Amino acid sequence: MQKRVFLLRFSSLGDVVLTSSLIDPLVGAGFKPVLITYAPYGELFKEDSRLSVVEVRRDSLRGLRPILDLSKELSKLSPFAVLDLHSNPKSVLLSRLIPAGVKVRYKKHSLRRRVCVFLNRFGLVKKLKERPLNVVELYSETLKGLGIDVKNLRPRIVLDKKRTGEILSKFDLRKDSYVVLGIGARYRSKAYPHFERLAKILSEEGIRVVLVGDRRDYDLSRDWKGVLNLCGKLSLNESLHVMRGAKLFVGNDSGATHMARAVGTKVLTIYGGTHPCLGFAPYPDEGEVLFKGLFCSPCHIHGRDSCPRGFECLDIPPEGVAEKIFKMVSK
Repeated sequence: MQKRVFLLRFSSLGDVVLTSSLIDPLVGAGFKPVLITYAPYGELFKEDSRLSVVEVRRDSLRGLRPILDLSKELSKLSPFAVLDLHSNPKSVLLSRLIPAGVKVRYKKHSLRRRVCVFLNRFGLVKKLKERPLNVVELYSETLKGLGIDVKNLRPRIVLDKKRTGEILSKFDLRKDSYVVLGIGARYRSKAYPHFERLAKILSEEGIRVVLVGDRRDYDLSRDWKGVLNLCGKLSLNESLHVMRGAKLFVGNDSGATHMARAVGTKVLTIYGGTHPCLGFAPYPDEGEVLFKGLFCSPCHIHGRDSCPRGFECLDIPPEGVAEKIFKMVSK
């Protein structure tokens, strides 16, 4: 019987997607990964037989008692190891309560990230910007507790090829014949403001444009012309299939970008108030990044909704973004 390894990562979307980088090395070493995460993130892996998923409702873990109850239920699975890939109070407590022979906690380098933001205001983080963190590499360090030493991991989510064909057919899409724009972001300082103009430029050049995002993104883009607007109309699983069929994904520093990476689609990530040095940039073989490199970036670890400079970091002409896209899709 395979020894179970718990992967604790409750949220957020992008972070949960990046835990997929650990699945292949764990399976290759003879372990059975079990992801413990918030709903609906388990849906990302509904077609991925390499692992099991335990979904928890976000509002169900308020207080000590629910965490104790969850630890008792999870303990029944008799895990060999617990890898805490969240390192927040809930995951730390849950990890301690679950009996397992091996327990390893992800070192998120929070201090370095905060220093990168704080000292950046004084122009003192040039070297940190030149040597960015990478969350996938930090996750991989936890595997050493199981005697697994691997390099160059990439996020990967397995999808059913037949279902991809069905989803694309449903929306009259052909593989590699369109570009997906992920227009959403949690914070204003991460949301590229010129996606509508960019979509128009691409459409006028004969590139089919598909929009993905949530209901709020649909409200923003409902009147855009010349696009297939799927915002708010897809589940996470369906979004993965649409991304998988795309020639290129263009998006913000967001969870959707990591979803595209995980299904093998090249990405172009547009940065604003955050920065690749904080750990979430794609590797060169996964795509490219685009940012102005202003002295004030990064201004926050996660992003923010206000800016004394009027979000100048995001004022990247859509014509320049389109030119980059043309080059990437022609390769």
